[in-house]
Amino acid sequence: MKLLAITVDTECDKGPGWRVRYPLSFRGVYEGIGEVLQPLLERYGFRATYLISPEVMEDSRSVSLLKDTGRAGAELGTHLHGEFIEPGRRPEPEITSERATDYPPDVEWAKLRNLTRLFTETFGHRPLSYRAGRFAASLRTLLYLERLGYRTDSSFTPFSVVSGVDHRRSPVYPYRPSRADPYTPGELDIYEVPITVYPRNRYLYRFASRFPIRRVRRWLRRRFGTVWLRPTVSGLEDVAWLTRKMEEVMGERVVLVMMFHNVELVPGMSPYDSDLVRRNLTDTLSFLADRGYSPVTLSEVPTVLP
Repeated sequence: MKLLAITVDTECDKGPGWRVRYPLSFRGVYEGIGEVLQPLLERYGFRATYLISPEVMEDSRSVSLLKDTGRAGAELGTHLHGEFIEPGRRPEPEITSERATDYPPDVEWAKLRNLTRLFTETFGHRPLSYRAGRFAASLRTLLYLERLGYRTDSSFTPFSVVSGVDHRRSPVYPYRPSRADPYTPGELDIYEVPITVYPRNRYLYRFASRFPIRRVRRWLRRRFGTVWLRPTVSGLEDVAWLTRKMEEVMGERVVLVMMFHNVELVPGMSPYDSDLVRRNLTDTLSFLADRGYSPVTLSEVPTVLP
């Protein structure tokens, strides 16, 4: 069994330094998803899970387009950038840098509850899958998501510290976390479906992470650090290596989780080169289709596991 879950953090248009564009605009949805991504997925026989930030749910044209993708087989889930939802919604945030793990417990709970309610009112059904903005999820987050009826979370980034959020202890495979430790398999009624990340050399990666000289540490990480299943930063050579490594690690049941942002597919709507992202994405989908991978959405992952 070889499965590919394509997950798309679906947000308003950004720019250099991930700064939010004002007035709010959504070319990353209209063009990035409607004109670029959906036709590409159909070409290779894959489906996406769109994890939707609250401001996108307030744009009627985006909602209409995303409903169409749902009818075509995509999954729609939620993505929390807390700046755009009460309590404490900010009128015009310059950048969506808040981490839910930094909120007091009652604030994170209220924002997740309001996000879930907004999704349900907008799309007519409850969301089953979630990803935290900035990957800022903790055991507390998983307990809240379980309480809200979610089936899967996909916020963990194995071997990685991103925006100060440390998920290095996460397994690379989907699992039910423990109620005592989110990185240990256990009994929670929700699955963690980690993003596919793996270091080129686990032992040298650990050494590089501790090296005292920053310049040397960066060089070591580039040579021996993590490879992400993310077309924004990984070309075909990296993807081929990562795929073979995950097949070796996972054995007979391989679940790969790709992630990127919708805005990365449109020129000028993110800090990245959209032409390069599109080429990498096309190469990756072609490679994985030829290798026999089948599509799966995040909420479908638990149904195909033992």
